[in-house]
Amino acid sequence: MPPEFIVFVVADAMLAKGERPSLRKVREAIPTGGSPREVCKHLRAWRKKRGYDPKLEPTDMSKAMKAAGQALAMDLWKQAKKEATQAFAREREAAATMAADDKQDCEHLLGMVETLQAENAALVARARAAEDEAARVLARLAKVENQLDRFRAEEFWDRVMREVAEILTGRGAMTPAEILPETRTWTVRGAALHKEPLTAAMLKKKMDVRVSFGRSFEPCEQGRYARRTG
Repeated sequence: MPPEFIVFVVADAMLAKGERPSLRKVREAIPTGGSPREVCKHLRAWRKKRGYDPKLEPTDMSKAMKAAGQALAMDLWKQAKKEATQAFAREREAAATMAADDKQDCEHLLGMVETLQAENAALVARARAAEDEAARVLARLAKVENQLDRFRAEEFWDRVMREVAEILTGRGAMTPAEILPETRTWTVRGAALHKEPLTAAMLKKKMDVRVSFGRSFEPCEQGRYARRTG
């Protein structure tokens, strides 16, 4: 889209040459062309400012007037071209400065993104390490809890076996089925809490373990057990 002053210069030059500055001729004379609508708008402004009326256009001009008009048009054209060149140079310099600023901003943003990515990767690595450590701690805790449960169970059954030994001391040899009703209520409940319900079969199993190690009990006839002496 040509600026208004370009249309003015072209129209003045054509008029100085004795040519009629019509819309078609003006558009053809402009190096960059331009839309008919914009050129027509500027040309109407030129006619109004110059007071130009095609009907009053002189049919004959002296050579001196034509030469002066051509010289004036050429000077105006050169001035317009110089101003356009300077304007273009300024715009190009501003565009270059803006492009350099944009590039610097882009590099800065890229640096920030890389830094954030590195920090995120470090956080992810630390989070994974923390998860692994938590898993190891939980595994050790579970192991300790299992050991505690086993110790508690062993301690509980040791108390049960001592209780059975006391029962046998007063009653003599008895079968596990005969011993079971003689045990205390809390003993039965405690066995259930340790996930090993106190039955005759369970009582026999625990007593046989001690018999195998030569502790607490001695096997007798008809599935009875007596308290081991000595």
